[in-house]
Amino acid sequence: MNIGIIGLGLIGGSFGRAISAKTSHKVYGLALHESTMQKAELCGAIQERLTKENAKELDMLIITLYPRAIEEALDEWVPYLKKGCIVIDCGGTKRSICEKMKHLHYLYPDLIFAGGHPMAGREFSGFSHSQASLYEKATMLIVPIKTPLEALVKIKEFALELGFEGLVITTPQEHDEMISFTSQLAHIVSSSYIKNPLATTHYGFSAGSFRDMTRVAKLNPEMWSELMLENRDYLIPQIQNLQENLEAFKKALDNNDKETLEKLLDEGRIAKEEVESLRAKKLQERINNGN
Repeated sequence: MNIGIIGLGLIGGSFGRAISAKTSHKVYGLALHESTMQKAELCGAIQERLTKENAKELDMLIITLYPRAIEEALDEWVPYLKKGCIVIDCGGTKRSICEKMKHLHYLYPDLIFAGGHPMAGREFSGFSHSQASLYEKATMLIVPIKTPLEALVKIKEFALELGFEGLVITTPQEHDEMISFTSQLAHIVSSSYIKNPLATTHYGFSAGSFRDMTRVAKLNPEMWSELMLENRDYLIPQIQNLQENLEAFKKALDNNDKETLEKLLDEGRIAKEEVESLRAKKLQERINNGN
């Protein structure tokens, strides 16, 4: 396939590196900065620069920008694509982008659209931190936009080539609600935790817990603020739930209530074990089903 990538940061750059390293597909790339384009060309992540002239050669277009920029890129590039081209975004929220795709599908019924979100990342951003191995053992979330079954099969086969474990089919609403909890809330917690004054003097007093809690505080503020505001109707209830749980712990400590404190901690332990058990069950089901 001829595959175009718009946006060559961590996600797009990793797609380019993985495609070039693991497949025979040809990559056409486009980045905002000339320096990024040169890096991508020099390391072989792209084989040709994407232009309006050669866009008609694409079999698949992957857009890896911020959500609003994705919508702008869709408007700009879709008219230049050939019949049957598969268009996938990799935005961190899905409702607005998928509505845009539905509208474009109505205007361009010969094109194939699907919302996408690779469940992989690092605490760093930019092409320099991209990796061909980033997607190994990850899942690819897909929101079908009247996507034909044969196209979904093609997307799955492509994802498997890059090292993904498989696809998870979801809806824009389910995606955004789950991501508000699994990703966006985690970044807020990490950012809040690291602001404790003791963080600057913790050296020698921490093991893995501090590192794990603060890893994703090294985020891209511009991107994450856009994602969080885009998804604030789902994110705010997650913050409220966390506040309630923290308040319960504070109350037990205020009251010197060891029994309640033990109960709260045990509830967390049981919840974690249940989550891990369910995850193992889901993984085994996927293996049994050949996914």
